[in-house]
Amino acid sequence: MKKLVLLPALVLVFGGISCQSLKLTQKPSARIASFDIESISMKDITLLFDVEISNPYPVSLKLDSVAFDVSLEKKPFLKTSAAKGLEVKSRGTARTPLRLVMSYSDIAGIVKDYTKKDSLLCQVDTKITIPLPKIPGLSDKVSFDYRLTKRIPVIRPSIKITGFKVNLPSEKEIALALKEAGEKAVSPSKIRGMFSDIISGKTPKKVINPDDLDLKLSVMFNIEMKNDTEAEFNFKSLNYNFDVNGTKLINGTTKEISRKAGVSVLTVRSEFSTLSMTKSVLSAFKKGKGSYRLKGESQVQFPASIKKEPLKLLFNESGDFNL
Repeated sequence: MKKLVLLPALVLVFGGISCQSLKLTQKPSARIASFDIESISMKDITLLFDVEISNPYPVSLKLDSVAFDVSLEKKPFLKTSAAKGLEVKSRGTARTPLRLVMSYSDIAGIVKDYTKKDSLLCQVDTKITIPLPKIPGLSDKVSFDYRLTKRIPVIRPSIKITGFKVNLPSEKEIALALKEAGEKAVSPSKIRGMFSDIISGKTPKKVINPDDLDLKLSVMFNIEMKNDTEAEFNFKSLNYNFDVNGTKLINGTTKEISRKAGVSVLTVRSEFSTLSMTKSVLSAFKKGKGSYRLKGESQVQFPASIKKEPLKLLFNESGDFNL
């Protein structure tokens, strides 16, 4: 799905201005002040255009449209335009960001040998059109054409959750949690045994409701990411939110990242409270498997020909995994 978003700026209305009050030799100017890759996700890439308009007149001007004609590897890919909205105050300058989102599945559909490439040449022909005041001596509108080029990364990633492991707290930690909860008559060793059965998928002998204690359990697992194209991911970090069977379990940041056989392995070490052990989470432990949703973002370094600074990679992925 391709989307284009126009963020409006200062809005002013046209006033009644005579021909004599305008310097007809002057014309507005418009340019693409910057053009870059803003971010990528597992499914699409977002290009960011910063459009700047300068208005020499004593009346406000309005951006009519910005047309985009996109080619990839010299093959036509997309034609679209921005909606109206930006207005520029008299004798002023204004900028507005425009975002163009391109689906990787659409890109793969037109590029031959997609998986054998690490980047693509993206060419964008733009036309910025500005209506002029309805005054004798002025044309109806003025347009500005620009051609922009940039290499964009090629990705077809897949994610697996592996090595999911939960470690039990010590009896000392359980005793402290019991004291804070005012549960003095319950045996820490029996509670530890109950949670051991829960985690291993056995039917536990109920000693206490799991969510009656704010007891911390440590968890570790790997996020294995493979890219089925020639582009290599060089991760810098990962900020994440991780849900199990629709229940939020953990969130945090990891910089523990390694590579093996073309796969990036991001290791997550965290902890969650027994307060999070809802029926849906308990069901995952009992069955030894469950569904997950991983949301967050990472900083990924691509070759300098694509972007010198790390590029934001957005995650919103779901699937099944084994506990």
